[in-house]
Amino acid sequence: MTDLLRLKLILILCSIVVNKDKEKLKEFVKICSRHVTDPDFNKIMRKSLRVLETQRCGSESCPDWLMNHLFDLYKSTEED
Repeated sequence: MTDLLRLKLILILCSIVVNKDKEKLKEFVKICSRHVTDPDFNKIMRKSLRVLETQRCGSESCPDWLMNHLFDLYKSTEED
């Protein structure tokens, strides 16, 4: 994966989180699971969390919002 593509995915993920869009987050994860390798996805997540570390999403930090909703997505796929 090129650095430019990885940067675009980081910016998309950060935008989704700042807007607290659960549906777009679900879609983003679904698309990444099909087209992005695990190591690349991990890099995207780590960089996104660094970018978002000082941002607030309402009453919680944006990284907390992201991790909580990723965990919810994970739990919902296990129940299926």
